[in-house]
Amino acid sequence: MRDFFGHLLGLLRVEALAPRHQAVFAAARTRRPAFARHATLESVLAAMADAREETYPEREALTRALVAEMQDSPSTAWTAALASAYAPMLRHLRRRLHSNGVPKEDLDQLVLATFLSVARNFPLPRWQDWTAVRLRQQTAREVFRYLRKERAEQHDRYTPQQLAAWLPDARPATPVESPRRPNVRRSFVRRDAVLVHLARATLPRSDVEVLMATVVRREKLRAYVSRLVEGDAAEAERTYQRLKRQRTRLMQRLRTQDVDAAAPPPGGC
Repeated sequence: MRDFFGHLLGLLRVEALAPRHQAVFAAARTRRPAFARHATLESVLAAMADAREETYPEREALTRALVAEMQDSPSTAWTAALASAYAPMLRHLRRRLHSNGVPKEDLDQLVLATFLSVARNFPLPRWQDWTAVRLRQQTAREVFRYLRKERAEQHDRYTPQQLAAWLPDARPATPVESPRRPNVRRSFVRRDAVLVHLARATLPRSDVEVLMATVVRREKLRAYVSRLVEGDAAEAERTYQRLKRQRTRLMQRLRTQDVDAAAPPPGGC
């Protein structure tokens, strides 16, 4: 199967590196300190492709410079360069999408157009850190919101007769009083009480602190990390990745213990 999305991203890279954009980049170097050590956009894209942890601060600065130029300049060089720089992220997002109601080519365009729209409207003065993470999260959020809306609209087109024909065992749709929703907060408290009890009994203090912050207090993991590490973006990213893996292992362990605790003892009544 032809990778149309990969081909599209390849064309954007060719556009970004076109000789006619060299003058545009040369002018931008005088405005953006992040571009100073790069003679061409190709050098910028090579730096953006270096995923080592120690290069994160430069990649963050380059991302912000690309977004700023995209917002301020009508040149297609910046749109193409930003999409090329984030091609791995865009491919990963595209592979996650499956929709019977939207053609594959439309999904390709949806991912790319949404990313560029998010970048074009990104509030650089307001959000001055974690730019790459915010671009990825906002793009994914907008893409999935669009697809949910499409599915809902398609479902609304079906008549009750069609639904009954497809689902013969379904009961006729009659207006009945909606059941009362359970108290979600109370269920959370019960779950948290069990988890905290297990954590205090079996886990190191560092694990308990992560659990208390992200499960009990509902604090975002990145917000928790920002309180632990201040001012060093690279160290904050390393800490976040470490704690994310730690929390995943922690929750798996707790779920296993919870199941074991709920099971009746062998030979019991």
